[in-house]
Amino acid sequence: MRAYLAAFGSGMGHASRMVTVAEALVAAGHEVRFSSSGEVTMWLRRRGFECDDVPLVDVVFTREGSFSATATLRSSPLILARLVRQVAREVEHIGRFSPRVVVSDSVVSTVAAARLLGVRSVAVVNQLMLFSSPRTPTVAADLITGASKAILDAFWGLGGEILVPDLPPPYTISERNLWNAGASSERARYVGFLGMTPRQTVPSALPQGWLQEKRRKRVYWQVSGPPATRTSFLEKAIECAKAMQETHLFAVSAGNPSGDTAPSAVPGGYLYGWCESSAAFIDSCDAVVSRAGHSSISEFISRAKPAVLVPIQAQSEQIGNAEKAQRLGFAVSLDERSLGPGSLADALVALSSGRALDKAREMRDVAARYDAVRSVLDVLGLS
Repeated sequence: MRAYLAAFGSGMGHASRMVTVAEALVAAGHEVRFSSSGEVTMWLRRRGFECDDVPLVDVVFTREGSFSATATLRSSPLILARLVRQVAREVEHIGRFSPRVVVSDSVVSTVAAARLLGVRSVAVVNQLMLFSSPRTPTVAADLITGASKAILDAFWGLGGEILVPDLPPPYTISERNLWNAGASSERARYVGFLGMTPRQTVPSALPQGWLQEKRRKRVYWQVSGPPATRTSFLEKAIECAKAMQETHLFAVSAGNPSGDTAPSAVPGGYLYGWCESSAAFIDSCDAVVSRAGHSSISEFISRAKPAVLVPIQAQSEQIGNAEKAQRLGFAVSLDERSLGPGSLADALVALSSGRALDKAREMRDVAARYDAVRSVLDVLGLS
């Protein structure tokens, strides 16, 4: 059987989820082909997958790495034009590959293209609607929320099953973007987290200085997200590592899929352009500092690791994710504008109390009840 997998091309979380599904399909003897955009396309190709490249359709960020609702609204004609080109490109790709099923992770154009071609589609999505941030003017915020709810509900309605790679209530991380989203919410099925990396019991690839550190607390700082949002967060990481080096040892991943995979020494720790050993770092660190993307939080829960979450500025989904993780007790949410050595030290102290670790373990046990890959294969009729 042939399966066409589409991964949203802004950030690596969607690609990681779909790679998990692809590997299971290939292991079962099925043929897969990917669709994505930009650096995610290149990353998938380096992993040995065939991947068609399509224009990226995404919101607009400022030079400082903050989501801009007004710029997104001004760019809406261009965004819609790109969406139309995406659909046309996907019709061409899917038609040439002739899959039996299309699995789309958050890419509405692929669902629409599959519908036009009469091919069955399954959507994997942790956002059924979009919200604007509290900093957005009320009129613009209402337009974004109302329009996204109606438009996305119509797009997801073009496909078949909707699978949510999250935990069901009351543990849902992306509850703000999943609940009360119209007919899509009623059709959605929670399957648990996708894309989790197996525990690395022998972290031989990690620096000896990290493995042998006994005096200082070890912090893994994971930069991720769209390229425009990474620079400011990486600068904060370097600042904190230098200022806190007497009490903490940092390993920082700059989140660039094309970056150097070998570490370089920086004041306070190690810097990777792209870290191939992130799972081992997460397992061996005392706490993680990260953006608040859904896939990142899913990974921290699955590994029972307390986290300091710093949402992309004005990015409503990540703000909601971080707030929910904090309410669940295994994370501390920090605003990037106030992030610095002092606020980070306070957050790390809060996480070290023991309660955060207990809550992280409790969440891990909840997540362990679900086998998301098996659920996806069941829906595809391939288990």
